[in-house]
Amino acid sequence: MARFYKGVGVGTYLHDEELRGRGPRTNGIAPVKPGGGRGITDIIAHIVYGTTSSPCVSVTKSFAIASQYAIGFGTVWPTPADPAYVYVIDIPDPIPAKAGFDVVDPVAEIAYINRNPLKSTYAHDGDQDFLLGVVNPARFAHHRTALTKRPGPWATPRPANLSLELEAMVRALRDSEVLVIGHIPAACVTDIRAVA
Repeated sequence: MARFYKGVGVGTYLHDEELRGRGPRTNGIAPVKPGGGRGITDIIAHIVYGTTSSPCVSVTKSFAIASQYAIGFGTVWPTPADPAYVYVIDIPDPIPAKAGFDVVDPVAEIAYINRNPLKSTYAHDGDQDFLLGVVNPARFAHHRTALTKRPGPWATPRPANLSLELEAMVRALRDSEVLVIGHIPAACVTDIRAVA
């Protein structure tokens, strides 16, 4: 059994459904676009753009991260009277053949397509602090946009290259993110925790 968490902010669809008695413990968690594309481009777009037209449901291995999402990504701030929620999701290992969903490690998927260093596209050309700006763009954007040195005496400094592959891998690592492709059945949603 593998344990994951899903943070749900106040005023979001899943939060409202929970208040109506039709939440994830009753109906499971469905992706916005069941049966949509499940290729590497779809995985990257889901993570980088937070796309809402995806066959993926983002979950995390970290309760702390799920709590941060639940508290910070609702339409209003949670209160003790109207808390945000973190769902506990337990997925059997192995996943039953007829479960109707798959679990994907986005870092492994993206790294696999970039396994040839002669053709990989994820590497950046910035300095050692560049990744700080990718991990936390709100606080360290200046590292992401800083002009970097270039070889040659006449080279014009410019910001480092940030590929979509690198951005997706860094965010997935930062958030301990795993993607469920398909509908998470209600039987896998084993608990709910209120956070405020």
